[in-house]
Amino acid sequence: MNEIVLNIYQLKLPLPNDPLGHVNAYLIRGEDGCLLVDTGYRNEESFGSLRKQIAEFGIATEDISQVVSTHIHPDHYDAAGRLRELSDATIALHYLERDLISIYSNFGEFIKEELEWMRLNGMPTDKFLQLLSEVRSTRPEWIEFPAPVLPDSTLNGGETISVGSFDFEGLWAPGHSPGHICLYEPTREILVSGDHILPDITTDVCLEPISRPNPLADYLNSLKQIRRLKVNLVLPGHRQPFIGLRQRIDDIMRNIRQRSCEILSTLQNQAKTGYQISNELAWVRNGKQVRYQDMNALDRWISMLNTLAHLESMRAKRKVEKVVNKNNTISYKYKLRDEN
Repeated sequence: MNEIVLNIYQLKLPLPNDPLGHVNAYLIRGEDGCLLVDTGYRNEESFGSLRKQIAEFGIATEDISQVVSTHIHPDHYDAAGRLRELSDATIALHYLERDLISIYSNFGEFIKEELEWMRLNGMPTDKFLQLLSEVRSTRPEWIEFPAPVLPDSTLNGGETISVGSFDFEGLWAPGHSPGHICLYEPTREILVSGDHILPDITTDVCLEPISRPNPLADYLNSLKQIRRLKVNLVLPGHRQPFIGLRQRIDDIMRNIRQRSCEILSTLQNQAKTGYQISNELAWVRNGKQVRYQDMNALDRWISMLNTLAHLESMRAKRKVEKVVNKNNTISYKYKLRDEN
């Protein structure tokens, strides 16, 4: 546990089977209680680590009065229910993330929809079922986690979340997840960015049945809004706190433009499905360039959905167009400038 600034503590909670190593939760202490931003997993390793770390500063689990999760992904929200059982903490989540709870509560139906979505975009059914089997065996926390608890309140963005002398503004920042939020403390110029902005990783933005229609456009628009803020310190969901927010946002936007150019280059000669394009792109994982087929199962799953998010953004900009194939799959083709 690390005190970043006075009364703000970084909790590094372990992530099993994940090369990232840990997820960051942030504990903000006030005279009237404590605010916890993100929770880690509910398993004993992660939840025990959370309790041990806060106890090192003389804080008990029962002292947590508010829990705000940046988004519903299990490494950020899974332990919310356990925290509410042990304290009087109220749980807050953006309303779009709350709406996803019913989907995760019926995970079998979600998988069926995801299977059809991947098939529609070119992944053979047997490949998806193999992918699902590999994820179940290597990253079960992403497949078999209990249904998330309902929050006590929902956020829209623009609310003030207060604890002690801290007044955080909730910022709706969609992209990585439909209802992702960041917290901004204008007096201290601190941004709790969740997974929206990470110091050395471009966050995954995916197009799938549960996402908004154009999540990459959402992501870029919210980055532009946040870039206008005066921020001296960023507290991200992974890696270490960092400075230089505007430069980091510029780097992310440049990376996204570069990826779009790489996708276009795969379409110069023929139309291709999202699955075919994903297989042709180079990917970076753990600082190394790898082929799509050499990544682990969860990364292959996410990377294809990321490719689709780029393609939908490019389609909206009229750089590519969709083609429905005879086998009822979708391909994308390069849109010539002189086409109507």
